[in-house]
Amino acid sequence: MPKKSADSDRTTGAMVPTTGEIEARLLVLDMIAASATVRLLRLHDDLEKSELIAQILHDIDFCCRSRGLHFRDILDAQGYAEELLKDAQTQADGLDDIKHAYINRK
Repeated sequence: MPKKSADSDRTTGAMVPTTGEIEARLLVLDMIAASATVRLLRLHDDLEKSELIAQILHDIDFCCRSRGLHFRDILDAQGYAEELLKDAQTQADGLDDIKHAYINRK
C-alpha cells in the first residue's frame, strides 16, 4: 500500500507493507516450512534426523550471530525451531501411522 504524505494527498514512491501483509507472509513461510519439514523428516532414519536437527540448530546459531543478534534472541530462535521440528515429527509419525493402517486394511 502506498504511503501518503501527511501534508498532501500525494503518495510517495515507497511501498510500506501493512502489519497484516507481514503477518500473512510469516504465516505462509511458517506453513511452507512446516509442510516441507514433515515430508523431510518422514524420509530419514533416526540417526539422519538427529544430524539434520543438529545442523539446522547450528545454522540458526551461525546466521543469528553473523547478523548480530543477542544471545537470548538466538536461544529463542533455536527454541522456536525445536518446537517446529517436534511438531513436524509428530505430524510425520501420524502420517506414517495412517499409511501403515491403510496398507494393512483388507
